[in-house]
Amino acid sequence: MLSREEMEGIYALVPTPFARSGKFDERTFRENLRKLCKAGIHGIVTTGTVGEFNTISWEDHQRLIEALVEETAKSQQTRAIAGCSAVNTKEAIKKTKFAEECGADAVMNVVPFYQVLNEKEVIGYYTDIAEACPNIGIIVYNNPFTGRVLHNARTFAKLARIPTLLGSKETTLDFSHWMQIVKISKLAFMHIDTLFVPTMMWGGKGCFSFVACMMPELILRAYAFCKEGRWEEAIKLQYKINDLLAPYFVSGYKMRPAGDPSVYKPMVEAAGFLKCGAPGKPYAPIPNNIRKRLEENVRRKMHEIMAEEATATPSEGCKGK
Repeated sequence: MLSREEMEGIYALVPTPFARSGKFDERTFRENLRKLCKAGIHGIVTTGTVGEFNTISWEDHQRLIEALVEETAKSQQTRAIAGCSAVNTKEAIKKTKFAEECGADAVMNVVPFYQVLNEKEVIGYYTDIAEACPNIGIIVYNNPFTGRVLHNARTFAKLARIPTLLGSKETTLDFSHWMQIVKISKLAFMHIDTLFVPTMMWGGKGCFSFVACMMPELILRAYAFCKEGRWEEAIKLQYKINDLLAPYFVSGYKMRPAGDPSVYKPMVEAAGFLKCGAPGKPYAPIPNNIRKRLEENVRRKMHEIMAEEATATPSEGCKGK
């Protein structure tokens, strides 16, 4: 079970691979997990937005959670965090309870999202899950696009009274929001790649990372610099991290906010580290011409970053200690 004090590091936002039949591709999923564990990733997070909790069946979701726990257990260093979001409290408890029984370290849940919840309902939702599942950590997925509400500092101060509520994955680019939550609450807060280093400088504990599924050595090196207080070197890598993610915003395609599996999967595959397959229905693959341009841009960015790293000094590069 993950604790607040232990919630830190680089947590990979792993995609959910599907076979052509639309069924969960467990074999590929396990292969991806082994690669991430071998790379030294501190945590693996499944079935969020780009992990497609909303397209996977409950039967397949159970197999996914079991595989996650089994593969991370072999590494003895990588935390298993299962996305267990749902459209109602009862369903979220069912999923969280299953993850708890399987031995997952934590779950990451967004609030039910069909209607906008008020603060009392938000606190009640996480309280109910914690009381029903007392032996697993709970991470708030603070996504105002998909969850339809941004949990503020006041809400987090109240959520902190729940002993097993660990902290949150933050997604909003409003840095004033970040400053308030880390000031008021004692929870563990982690942002995504694009604001990774600035939020580490301002009390962050790590990163929920897309880049970890593409160039894990890049984000891990940046994290090491942050932990050592080598901010100038970390900032240089932050620019490279953002450059690597730039192709995600492809022209000619209307992006879904807060994570688009139809773009994320081919982007990750273009990097050549993990395999993803097609997005689950009702998502549709992006058009071939756009996919080709995306893949070319990703590979070009990777080539540029690797060329820069090859000429960097040992203290600046991504490779080595």
